[in-house]
Amino acid sequence: MPVNTLNNEKTNSIKESLAELLNQLKGVKRIFNEIAEFAGIGLPFPFHFDIGALNKGIHTLERLKFTSVDDLDSVKKLRESELFFLKTDGLKEFKFPDYKSEIEPTFLIYAGIEIQLDALLKKANDLFCRGFSDAGNTAHKLIFDLKELNRTYSQEKKHEKYKFIANNIIDEARPILAQHRGCKKILGNLTLLILTLGTAFIVNKTINGHFLFFQKTDSAKQLDELSQILAGEKHLLP
Repeated sequence: MPVNTLNNEKTNSIKESLAELLNQLKGVKRIFNEIAEFAGIGLPFPFHFDIGALNKGIHTLERLKFTSVDDLDSVKKLRESELFFLKTDGLKEFKFPDYKSEIEPTFLIYAGIEIQLDALLKKANDLFCRGFSDAGNTAHKLIFDLKELNRTYSQEKKHEKYKFIANNIIDEARPILAQHRGCKKILGNLTLLILTLGTAFIVNKTINGHFLFFQKTDSAKQLDELSQILAGEKHLLP
């Protein structure tokens, strides 16, 4: 199979940007430690800094180990790391690499679906702890089926076939999972992501790995309406 030189260049570009950010964090930590030494001998500490957040950021980047723009797990971890920086006080000030232009848009969406499925897994485990075994089992089956589907279709361009199968999987689970608030929201996010496959819609931002927001175009407004439908106010699709 021929080597995709362009994708290798994109992968290296992201790796270099991540390495640059890691070096920046380590540099700030080094300066912080030097200033802290002066404070330790009686000199006033000139500013407040969250060293704990800085250490978490360094740890997140070191364990990321991004390998390729063609690897779904790598892209997913990249997105998760970005979200961690965006929502963590003490890390928001550091600019996370703008990697999205280097990755196939549909691949970003598949990564988003995987993140939503991880969020659903946490909800499923919580359902089991609270005695909702049927809902927990239903969620686990949905997660397994969609992850298998993602691994099969993420490298292909058969978006309509994927949408059909994925929506059937979600529709089968919806009657039970929609009774639980957190699960209902995740199902809505999953459906919105699936609907974007093969279109021009690009996910703009994910807050806490749960709630999705799209660029405010007319098409995005239509997605907002679909979100209300998914909340149970109307019937979504035939």
